Order: sequence, then C-alpha cells, then structure tokens
Amino acid sequence: MTPDLSLAIPCYNEAEHLEDSVRQLVEVLDGTRYDYEVVFVDDGSTDGTRDLLPRVCAGRPRLRYLLHEQNRGRGGAFKTGFAAARGRITGYIDIDLEVHARYIPALVALIDKHGIDVATGYRHYLLSQTGGLHRELLSMGYRFLCRLLLGLGVRDSETGCKFFKRETAAGVVLGSQSDGWFWDTEVMSRAALAGLSIEELPVLFLRRVDKTSTVRLLRDVRGYLVELYRFRGKVGLSLDRSPIYWSTFLYDLAMRLLYGRAYREIYAGVAALIPEGDSVADVCAGTCRLYLDHLKARRGDYLALDYNGHFVMAARNRGVNARLFDITREEVPTADWVVMCSSFYHFHRSAPEVLAKMRAAARKGVIVSEPVKNLSSHSLRPLAAVARWLTRPGRGSDFAFRFDLDGFRGFAEEHGAERFVHSPGQRNAVAIFPGADASSRRVAAGE
Repeated sequence: MTPDLSLAIPCYNEAEHLEDSVRQLVEVLDGTRYDYEVVFVDDGSTDGTRDLLPRVCAGRPRLRYLLHEQNRGRGGAFKTGFAAARGRITGYIDIDLEVHARYIPALVALIDKHGIDVATGYRHYLLSQTGGLHRELLSMGYRFLCRLLLGLGVRDSETGCKFFKRETAAGVVLGSQSDGWFWDTEVMSRAALAGLSIEELPVLFLRRVDKTSTVRLLRDVRGYLVELYRFRGKVGLSLDRSPIYWSTFLYDLAMRLLYGRAYREIYAGVAALIPEGDSVADVCAGTCRLYLDHLKARRGDYLALDYNGHFVMAARNRGVNARLFDITREEVPTADWVVMCSSFYHFHRSAPEVLAKMRAAARKGVIVSEPVKNLSSHSLRPLAAVARWLTRPGRGSDFAFRFDLDGFRGFAEEHGAERFVHSPGQRNAVAIFPGADASSRRVAAGE
C-alpha cells in the first residue's frame, strides 16, 4: 500500500541529537491522520550516527535506514531516500529540528488539500539565533543573489524542510545534478522553471546549541557561488549570449526597432491559423507575444516552452503557463497545435528530428513560421555581422545559419507540408504540417 507521506532524511554526524529528534519527529507524525514512513539516509557519518540508526528504528516498523559508504552531501542523500521512498507526498526535514517537526502537517496539507506541487518553509528567526551577524548578512546576501540572478520568486530556497508531490515533482527532484548544499537552490529553481506551483510557509528557526555545526563558512560560501554561476548556464540563465536575450524587454525592443510592424505581423499570421478554443504548445515561445497579443483573449489552453530561463520566469511572472524546455532532449507535450515562430533555424542540423517531435505531439497540426528575409544575410557585411551578433542565443548555437525562401520551401515540401504561405516582401514564410491524428487518419484511409 502506498503511504500518504514519506520522509527521506539525510543524516551526517547527527549522533548528539539523533535520538531526541527522532522521538519528537515520531510524536508529531503519530499525531497526524497520515499513513507515513521515514527513510533515514546516513551519508558517511564518522561520529557513530550509523550505529545509532538501527537502535532508533528498532521496534518502529515505519522507520528504516540506508547507508552511504562515502559522503555525497545533503542533496545526494535526499535523492537516495526519495528514490527508495513510496509516499505520494515525499519530503525531508533537517534532523536537528532547528525548524521543528510541528510544521510538517501544515506543509503536507498545502500539497494534500490545496494541490500545491512543492511546499517549503520560509525561515523567521531572531538575530541571536543566527549564529552571529556575519552569518545573517551572508545568508541575506545569498538570498538576494538568488532572487537577482535566478528570478525564482522564492524568498528562502535554502530552508531545511521541503515537501514534494511525487506525481508532478519526481522528475525535478531526481533530475537535479547537485549533491551538496546547493541542491536546495537547484531543486527550487528547477521546480519554478518547470512550472510547478510552490508555496512557502513561515516557520520559526531556533538554532540548537547542543550540536556541532558541519558548516564551514568560507568554504561553503565559495562553493555556493561557484555552483550558482555554473547552474545559471545549465538552465538558460547565463549571459553568454546577445544582450537582447537577457530580458524580454530588450528582446521585444530590439525586434520592434529592427523589423517594425513586421514583428507583430508574424504572430498575427500564426494566430489567424489557430481556431478558437484550440490548445497550443508554443515551442521556443520567447517573449510569448503569440499568447499575450493574440491568444490570451481566446478560449483554449496555452503552454509556452523555451530554453531561455529569463524568458520563462518573465512569462510566469505575467501569469503565462510557461516552463523550461529543451526540444533536443525532451518530448513536446500534446496539444491541438504545436507552433514554432522564428526559431527553426536554430535546429537546422537536426531539423527532421525536431519536426517529427512536434508532429508527434500535435493532434491537428504543426505551424512553423520562419524568417526567410534576414538582416543576418544582408549584402552589407557590417550590418549582417551586427544582426548575427544580436541574434546569438547562447553557447554552442549555430547562430550564423538562416533559411532563405527556396531553402525553407524545399524543406517543407520534402517533409509533407500541407500548406506553404508566403507573400512577396514578407519577412516570414509559414509551413503547416499535419499532426499525428491527421496522419493516422490518412494511413487508415489508405492515402
């Protein structure tokens, strides 16, 4: 039988307080209506913690433990426990209980009763409980950097209590790469970028004076900053791209200055092809102009998919259903129409495979609106060079390639486009391909 709640609790040198903390934890959990389990994961402790775990689990069938032979870090230990746990809601709490177990029922209820995907604490504490003014200033500084550089909308990503709806958040938890302390920041970032709902509950932080801290301030601060820098590049938040990709404002401003009315006409033309009420998956959605200017007023589900984390978080902050997405690695979510505007050239080396993914996800059809008249191909070389630099989307991209009209028309015809639309002088041409349902009907009809 699947438990309502699983706790996967990392343990590293917790012998000083382990038995007392487990007693308090079990007392709180026994007072709830939830069927629960607790999985302790010893992360290579050297102080006798792993010798105590059999004792604290003895006679308690809901408690069990796993052992890491080598220390991996809090994130690695939690992921081990998460993978071994079975609860439909799975989370952890620091076993020192500096954030007390009494908050567990309220955090779990946010998921169980209100449908939240991730529930976490937002710490409140007195200065006397921080371990000194310097630690408080460093903690505040790190939170500020996270808000500035990641734009999460989460006030306290490092709180030592987090709970996840397994059905929606398992991929984010197990797909996170950090094993150390930075895991907390990474998993909250990935949850936000994946479009999961996150709720923070105020919790009181009370530092224990009877424990030896495993934090090494200068080493850990340096490690956090290095991992923060590296992580930004992994989720499309780095600045190794043209400045117009750093914010939606800069991108829209640049496009309007460069192309004037033609920029709006691109999205208006695509919107005109989508019937009222149909659902849309917008791949490489960018600043979501298709939705904000045209589809928002209609009935129909819309999902923006983009690899630029700046754009994804800006869209979510405007109430758009958006998530981080890499079409070269992920499957496109199913929708009536799968759309890509002005980005297909990024994938020209794997264009047939990308198109096949889009068609497999589209019930009715795929719409690709692609530039065939480009400043990047202008005969005036300095202008072309500037245009290519402005449209460089990031490290590793082949940003110099562009389709011309004949090249895009040839690709469309070769891969079964039902319609190809282009008027003389227009910047973009539009190819409409049949979706999976239409293709299946044709096969059934023997066409």
